[in-house]
Amino acid sequence: MCRSFSAIRLLTVAMMFIFGVSCSEDAPGFIVPTPDDNKDNTQNENPKPDDGKDDQTDETTANLCGEEYLGQKPMIIAYYTENSSTLPDPACLTHINYAHGRFVDKETGDGGIWIEKPELLEKVVALKQQKPSLKVLLMIGGWGDKADGFSMMARDPKKRTLFCQSCKEHIDNYGLDGIDIDWEYPTAGPSENGKHPDDTRNFNLVLKELRETIGNTKIISYASSASANYVDWKTAMLYMDYVNVMTYDMGDPPYHNAPLYYSAAITKKRSVDQSITQHFAAGVPLNRQVMGVPFYGHGTDPYKDDVKYNEMEGIFSSSKYEGKNIRKWDAVAKVPYLVDESGNFLLGYDDQESVTFKGQYVVQKKLLGAMFWEYRHDDSKGTLRKALCKAIYGSESTTK
Repeated sequence: MCRSFSAIRLLTVAMMFIFGVSCSEDAPGFIVPTPDDNKDNTQNENPKPDDGKDDQTDETTANLCGEEYLGQKPMIIAYYTENSSTLPDPACLTHINYAHGRFVDKETGDGGIWIEKPELLEKVVALKQQKPSLKVLLMIGGWGDKADGFSMMARDPKKRTLFCQSCKEHIDNYGLDGIDIDWEYPTAGPSENGKHPDDTRNFNLVLKELRETIGNTKIISYASSASANYVDWKTAMLYMDYVNVMTYDMGDPPYHNAPLYYSAAITKKRSVDQSITQHFAAGVPLNRQVMGVPFYGHGTDPYKDDVKYNEMEGIFSSSKYEGKNIRKWDAVAKVPYLVDESGNFLLGYDDQESVTFKGQYVVQKKLLGAMFWEYRHDDSKGTLRKALCKAIYGSESTTK
């Protein structure tokens, strides 16, 4: 059982040689996250992708939307829901994802897709007359039971075909530019309805058939978990054009909601930057990633769990929150947060300053663009969307 000293030395040298080769620049040794969102996937050991370089280009683009149909770049995508009371101003937008599309039978995934307030969708599409370069997509799914139907549909060939045909019918009927899939998430998520170990594999079957059905003049995008889990990216990216990375909901007080960079003690699992890096490592090129920006924050008593940006002015001016609305700035994470007089973390959110840093990050890393959830959470002056646009385009308009 005991090895000689010489043998140990030889074994040590051999192990060092093997390790050295695996960690060379030619073999970066990216660690791909496993489908477990409860794990700490901060992955500080991962190398950062070189700015502006894309070492993971697809071998073929035959199954993707043609470049001329993707829309203006860098993208600034607004998620706009049926709960909105006013139409979006497209001046600083390039794309609008209209939500929501739902399964006709969410218990079985059958019957195709129906649209919440189709008359509102028609008005959004009509904005293309005002701004011809604008692209409008239908977002299908959502969080919790709003994603019910995907798993049951994806495993059944007939239901997959009906789903894809229904998507095409809506595209044709409303003059849409594509489909944004928000399945949260294959094999996981809070809803147990239909969850199945084969979801990830079946999702690729859906993407392949959807591409075959709608062709290469329409967009397929997907809203991804910040963890980069749940999807076989190298296969999925053969059919989906880009990924809307939901780089938010990464922590509740006393942690930041969407820190741009990892800040010790008040970042829970990961930062925006780490999430983008994890997607890159898993097979999503930087120039096909759209970074998510939340127009809301998360609070604890005396604040609500979800605090919209359009509520922040009232929070700062109301005597109700006096002594509990002291703004602090995390110079590492590049986000603000509110504390009380004892320094307790009460509310993590984004404001004009943090959104500007995030827009600059998009330009620096040469990402495809930025998206935000959601349009109606901005204030009446459009402070956050204008800050995002100015950081990316240099002005408050996407007109070049």
